[in-house]
Amino acid sequence: MAHFKYYENDYELAVLELLESCGWKYQCGYDIHREKDDIILQDDFQEYLSRKYGYFSEDELHTLISYITSYSNQSLYRSMKETYKRLTRGYTLRRDDGTDQFIDFFDFGKDAEMVNVFRAVNQFEFEEYHNRRPDIVLFINGIPVSVFELKNPADETVSIADAYDQTHIRYAQDIPSLMKFDFINIISDGANTRYGSLFSSYEFYFKWNSTNGEDYNNADGIESLHVLIRGLFAHRTVLNILSNYIYFPDNSDSNLLILPKYYQYYGAEKMYAHILEEYEAGSGKGGTYWGATGCGKSYTMLFLSKRLTTSVKLHKPTIILLTDRNDLDEQLSDDFENAKEYLVDENSVSIPNRKKLLEKLANIESGGIYLMTIQKFSEDISLLSRRRNIICISDEAHRTQTNTEAKYVISKSAAKKTYGFAKYLRDSFPNATYVGFTGTPIDATLRVFGEVVVQYTMKQSLDDGSTVGIARLPGPREVQLDEKMAQACDEYYRLQADAGANEYQIEKSKKDMTNLKIILGNPDRLDVVVKHFIWHYEKRCEEHATVNGKAMFVCYDREIAWTVYNKVKALRPGWFVKRKCAPEYEGSHLDRDAIEVEKIALVCTNGKNDPAEMTAVIGDSKTRKAYARAFKDDKSNLKIAIVVDMWITGFDVPSMDTMYLDKPVETHNLIQTISRVNRVFKGKQEGLIVDYIGLEGAILTAMKLYNGDITPVNGIETSLVVFKDFLDRIIQLMHGYDYSAFFTESISPLERLTIIEKGVEYVLSEKTRKDNFMGFTLRCKKAFDVCIGHEQITDQEVEQLHFFLCVRSVIFKMTAGDTPDATLMNKHIAELVNRAISSTYSGKEFNFDEQPTDDIQMLFSDEFIEKLKKIPYPNTKYQALVKLLKRAIKEFGKTNRLKAIEFSKKLKNVIDRYNSRNTISDVEDIINDVVDNLSEELEKIFNDLKQEKQSFENLGITFEEKAFYDILIAVAEKYGFKEQLSEDTYIFLAQEIQKLVGNKSKYTDWTNRQDVKDELYADVAKLLKKNGYPPKTIDVAYDEIMKQVENYKQYAD
Repeated sequence: MAHFKYYENDYELAVLELLESCGWKYQCGYDIHREKDDIILQDDFQEYLSRKYGYFSEDELHTLISYITSYSNQSLYRSMKETYKRLTRGYTLRRDDGTDQFIDFFDFGKDAEMVNVFRAVNQFEFEEYHNRRPDIVLFINGIPVSVFELKNPADETVSIADAYDQTHIRYAQDIPSLMKFDFINIISDGANTRYGSLFSSYEFYFKWNSTNGEDYNNADGIESLHVLIRGLFAHRTVLNILSNYIYFPDNSDSNLLILPKYYQYYGAEKMYAHILEEYEAGSGKGGTYWGATGCGKSYTMLFLSKRLTTSVKLHKPTIILLTDRNDLDEQLSDDFENAKEYLVDENSVSIPNRKKLLEKLANIESGGIYLMTIQKFSEDISLLSRRRNIICISDEAHRTQTNTEAKYVISKSAAKKTYGFAKYLRDSFPNATYVGFTGTPIDATLRVFGEVVVQYTMKQSLDDGSTVGIARLPGPREVQLDEKMAQACDEYYRLQADAGANEYQIEKSKKDMTNLKIILGNPDRLDVVVKHFIWHYEKRCEEHATVNGKAMFVCYDREIAWTVYNKVKALRPGWFVKRKCAPEYEGSHLDRDAIEVEKIALVCTNGKNDPAEMTAVIGDSKTRKAYARAFKDDKSNLKIAIVVDMWITGFDVPSMDTMYLDKPVETHNLIQTISRVNRVFKGKQEGLIVDYIGLEGAILTAMKLYNGDITPVNGIETSLVVFKDFLDRIIQLMHGYDYSAFFTESISPLERLTIIEKGVEYVLSEKTRKDNFMGFTLRCKKAFDVCIGHEQITDQEVEQLHFFLCVRSVIFKMTAGDTPDATLMNKHIAELVNRAISSTYSGKEFNFDEQPTDDIQMLFSDEFIEKLKKIPYPNTKYQALVKLLKRAIKEFGKTNRLKAIEFSKKLKNVIDRYNSRNTISDVEDIINDVVDNLSEELEKIFNDLKQEKQSFENLGITFEEKAFYDILIAVAEKYGFKEQLSEDTYIFLAQEIQKLVGNKSKYTDWTNRQDVKDELYADVAKLLKKNGYPPKTIDVAYDEIMKQVENYKQYAD
């Protein structure tokens, strides 16, 4: 019976079929008449121009294509940015008849689907520095706009991570002239489908979870591919994104390219449509955008602003962006002032004071994007403009931007009428349309800005991976507020929000809060808090439970913050030594603006009565800006920020994963504050709040604002249960092996290493046990990272976990291609692992991932092979042989590609049989015999490889010539004429080919010059034909020769 095997090509054809069903015409690259370095599909380009503009001559066509493709820069980022600019801004063509005609390269109008030509092409071979063939390239009007890299869903050894590496390394380096058009990069392996940019890290590739903006579909597997193609690559959607939603900042040191997430795209589109509708109706209420904190509302506002500024219906509108805090205004201003080119408006300006407000906005006639705090509007600012096409967008609209009605402040003598900033704003622009963006909506928000037009919930944000979860760890009980004091806090915040609160009530509440400060600032209490903070922070760093050590300590007020700062300084003076970067980044490339800074900083405003020393530490606004840059720099020495109000809203440091909270925070600000740790960052599983106040009740109260959407903070008990559960599973898994002596103090270091080695062997002896052990230990460690310091975790449990992680890491280093498990171990365990590895490899410290030449030569020594044979544990010996043999084959492949492929196939055959060993028998002795036999086969491959490395000497030729000799022999064997030529002939031909290649190498970068390669082909063909090599095989031999030349050149460089 025949068995159907699913290949990557089958998946490729399925994706193409899906694209066809969505209106993309399919064509195989081999059927397109073009040169291999042609980027544009000329027939499609000509067809589009004919549909839109009529006939173009060949010269005119060449001029347009040259304009699109000609820009080249050593930086792929700059090349893509300029190419995108040219494509979206169009070009004025001087026609053959002397007239000028403006050309749009895409039609974004109502007839776009009829005018544009949409094509999906596979097998699109492109040649530049190397010959590469991306799986699928999407073209609009013959212009590439997206590259798909696919991996076989049926092959468990590859994933979208491999697809990511292939596009970001091989394609980006080898075919940059094509990849500068890859504005939307797609990676898929059937189980996962993601999109992103060539300048995004892997963590910032996302799913597209909707086809229309209405239905939410967080599907995995093949369904996620369907949703992405039907949603993102719907014709009008992809055209709209190309036109309005690809953002290159005006200046970027980090190669920043922003693509919209699906909810940002659909959200901005819905807000845009609603604003136009309300603008026509004249309601003044543009609607409310309710987005989960941390989901990127700033970029959604940027995208929306682009749609508004380029809207024909709004006739060059003026956009006013409002915040209620200077730090938020500065952050938003930085984004918008660096987006003038994107917004197609050079007049993006931050308004620093009321004088500038009057100067810039009084009777403004059209256009402009202005950013300011709402506090600049007061009763002193009267009417500025009656224009209707002014759009005011308020960030964090729930706080200070809804107070449009009169309030009465009641005192003993009278009731005084007052108004808020929002009233004066509306007096200044009475006919404007007002739009609210908020993460914490309240009824007043809807009353002022209108209905919720877009809602992106916390649950969606977590499910999408736009944010990470948050866990809460209670601090020591003795420092938390009692129930009575907590109620006083709640009452204070309620009264602050109550417009009708009388003077007596306010005064009583203030007295309660004075008592609260006395409690929170009690020196003995702060001693306990600071000591716990230092212990917990150092413990998390020691256990690698934090991705980068970035933490924030939130204090009740400036005075207490100063006290905390000094208490930390007394206990950890080493934290106050200034350095340019953290010790782990010494010697690495640093940001050009990097400053020398302490590990910990006090970030708050100055006070009039501050002591001189405090004033010196706080500095001025320039100091705070420098701190902000340093804290956002992952390599900076600044790891901990002590704050009060600054930075707890609207300040993003993605790597920050820990917050020490010693401040009662009211409902609206609470969600904002704790969300500082929910940003996505590589390796970050969850954010952690260490709660010194006791905010569990406050969190539940705050959640009422979200209509029961989802609790943003998980109790630490969840992680504690997971930790204990998986630790117990690991203990049960290891039941057959006694490792208890590992924890005794009297044991010698050598005996401890032996216990680790035997533990490794025990785990490796069964595939299922090994797979479960690796998975259980990883989940156990991740849970432990969150609940470090919990009183219910015993020292014995921590010791057990460390032992299991030690075994895990040895296995990982023996079986994986790299060693990320180093991040799972504290320093003590890491040292044990390294010694265990050294012991396993017979006493020599041997890092087998990246070896110097001398160590590679040592691999093939008789002495080293004999030492490997003496490893007493069958599975450990097998894994060591596999790992080192892979490394040896890789090294050998640098000089002889063809033979390396042959040895790789032999190795894979042995590995496949090892992986199926559990199906042979459950009897341990029989399995060990099987493993021993497989190890013997590996030793034979080692010996064969060693002999192969030296075989060129026996033939009397160089190792470069031997590679060409092997190619000639392999082709001759494949086509059955090996015996027709003598051994001396093959040797002669190999030597002559090496001479021909050597002659061509005098040309700079000759492998990328088609004329030189054509000459080499002619010379090789002539040489082979003259010496009896059959003509029909010359092309095959030449292709292999060129692959070998490029392979050798790659490693020689």
